[in-house]
Amino acid sequence: MNHVLPDRSTILVMHHDQLLCAGLVAALRQHAAFEIVECAVDEVRMDDVRIDVVIADYGQAMRLADPAFRTLHRPLATARILALTSTDREVDIRRAIEAGIHGYVLRGCSLSELIEGVRTVASGVRYLCQPVAQRMADSLAGASLTSRETEVLRLVAIGESNKAIARQLQIELGTVKSHVSAIMSKLGASSRTHAVGIATTRGLVQEPASAQPVGAAAPAHRIEAPTQVV
Repeated sequence: MNHVLPDRSTILVMHHDQLLCAGLVAALRQHAAFEIVECAVDEVRMDDVRIDVVIADYGQAMRLADPAFRTLHRPLATARILALTSTDREVDIRRAIEAGIHGYVLRGCSLSELIEGVRTVASGVRYLCQPVAQRMADSLAGASLTSRETEVLRLVAIGESNKAIARQLQIELGTVKSHVSAIMSKLGASSRTHAVGIATTRGLVQEPASAQPVGAAAPAHRIEAPTQVV
């Protein structure tokens, strides 16, 4: 790598999609504010210039956000991470933010939005592209579930009936029905199955292992057929 001027940001591009990666490198090199580096993480050496921002796919970004991984790759210890991904589920966005990823941009965005994201992250400010920011804002604007409603929802998600939920939580059957009705109202759901689907997307309940882009396997849901809340 070549040393760069102090007012330029060094950007490491490492995306699993090689065609996309090549396009990113070519496009970003047109901007004088960026010094672009393209290599694998293991190829970054201690005597190289410090990396300011890493652009990576979701899985690589999550790996880079792990403090233990950063300890093993000290040249990237202070690099800020921007995920460029097609993963747009709320649960995955939340997981990325909580892990310490600094920028989140969806594939298909405009080049100008990507450049804005890189510049923003390089300056030390978190960046979410417009669709992601809107999704998170909509989530925050929605009514929150109570702790008891969350308990009920998790039991609904594994297919428990109202009677079984009442027994497990040691509450009246009518109370369970009231909680289920409130859950559906707050989530804007038309059925129990619909409520579980919304809750899974939002990360209120754990999704099946097959739906997870990264991470450990989770138990699959057993969802009962839609029933009318009475």
